[in-house]
Amino acid sequence: MSVLKTKGLSKVYGGKNNVLYTALQGLDLEVEKGEFVGVMGPSGSGKTTLLNILATIDKATSGQLEINGINPAKLNDHQLALFRRRELGFVFQDFNLLDALSVQENIILPLVMEGLKPKVIEERLRPLVKMLQIEDLLAKRTYEISGGQKQRAAIARAIIHEPSLLLADELTGNLDSKSAKDVMDTLQQMNTNMNATILMVTHDPFSASYCKRIIFIKDGKPFTEIYRGSNRQVFFQQILDTLSLLGGDFDDVSFPRA
Repeated sequence: MSVLKTKGLSKVYGGKNNVLYTALQGLDLEVEKGEFVGVMGPSGSGKTTLLNILATIDKATSGQLEINGINPAKLNDHQLALFRRRELGFVFQDFNLLDALSVQENIILPLVMEGLKPKVIEERLRPLVKMLQIEDLLAKRTYEISGGQKQRAAIARAIIHEPSLLLADELTGNLDSKSAKDVMDTLQQMNTNMNATILMVTHDPFSASYCKRIIFIKDGKPFTEIYRGSNRQVFFQQILDTLSLLGGDFDDVSFPRA
């Protein structure tokens, strides 16, 4: 079953002096339930534009988008806000946690907004924070915990309402090597144990090597895609090889982590 499907997705922006800029061009994409898919490409390739459209923050100029069988373009503003809150989960590079709330309050926020009973919230919260190994942090404020712990709390918040699709944007960009590995291990565990469907945009070959499939885009169009076998180290090397073929600025590619 397809959780995400795009057909001929294009986005054209108006520039200075009426010069048009094509950020995405006829992109076809399909993500099945339980897949862990990465999107990579040089700066300006259309990754962010694609993510913004999938997140329903932006609208495509042409083409079709379906998430869980629903076309967000056909929803009014109220329906779209509910759709975004219920069907999508978001994890960002800068965590986007609320400092005024405790870790627990941050995590359960989507369920509180849905008006779920405290008992139901507790039943959702406990196994999730245990799996993410943050059960001892729930009473702390966000400024009292590390970057890696913040990102795991952000992942918990993004998945606690059991969205159809989890969208991740450069989620290890602000983390050191160990924290990045912990976060990616967490994401992989959620994909395996909870059958979470994840689409992650990243520059980082190390993070990308956790995906089951990677779609490379260039100049707003698909370039190629590769699939991971049983050996993540081999897949990591395939990613580096594909990035070298793809071209782009050297700064676009993170240094491999040990």
